[in-house]
Amino acid sequence: MTPILEIINISKSFPGVKALDKVSMTVEKGQVHAVMGENGAGKSTLMKCIFGLYTPDHGKILLEGQPCNFTHTIEALHSGISMIHQELQNIPTQNVMENIWIGRIPYKGKKHFRWVDEDKMYQDTVNLFKTLELDINPKSLIKDLSVSTCQLIEIARAVSYNSKLIIMDEPTSSLTENESKLLFNIIKKLVKQGVSILYISHKLEEVFSISDKITV
Repeated sequence: MTPILEIINISKSFPGVKALDKVSMTVEKGQVHAVMGENGAGKSTLMKCIFGLYTPDHGKILLEGQPCNFTHTIEALHSGISMIHQELQNIPTQNVMENIWIGRIPYKGKKHFRWVDEDKMYQDTVNLFKTLELDINPKSLIKDLSVSTCQLIEIARAVSYNSKLIIMDEPTSSLTENESKLLFNIIKKLVKQGVSILYISHKLEEVFSISDKITV
C-alpha cells in the first residue's frame, strides 16, 4: 500500500540557522505518527514545509506517491492536508461557526444577490460538534471563550475539512486533562476512518498511548 506521506531528505535553512538537515520519514494511512524533539529541533518547521507555509530548500514530499510542493496552505487543504497550529488561529471578533467555516461560508441566493446562509452554517457546526462530542455554542464570540475552548475549536475546524492527513502541533498544550482525553478519542475515531495523524508533542505518556510510530 502506498504511504499517505513520504518525506525524503528535506532540508530548510533560515539566516544563520539550519532548521532541517536531510530529514526523512514515512506516514502510513490510518496511522498516528508522533514527532518528538527538543525546542528548536525543527519539528514545527517540518510540519510547515508539509503544509505549504515554508518551501523546503532541498528534498521531496510525496502525498500518496505523488510529488507535492505546496506554495500556499489552500493548496494543502484542497489536497487533503489540514493542520492544528501551536499558535491559535481563531479570529476573536467573530463567532465560533464563522471561525469553523472561514473561507467556506455557505451562501444562498443568486450570483449577484446572495447572503450568508446562517441556518446552514449553524446546523453544520452543530452536526460537527455532535460528532466530536463538543459542547460549544456555535454563536458564541471567540473573545468570550477560554483558551482551551478555542483550542478545541481549532481541532474541530481541522477535522471539518475531511482531510486524509491532519497535522497536530502540540494540540494539548492548552487543554485540561479531560479535554485531552476527548482529543484522544477524536483521534481514535479518525484513525478508524482511515485518517492519518502527524502528532507533535513533548509529553511522552500521551505519545506512547496514541502513536503507531515515533520519530525523534
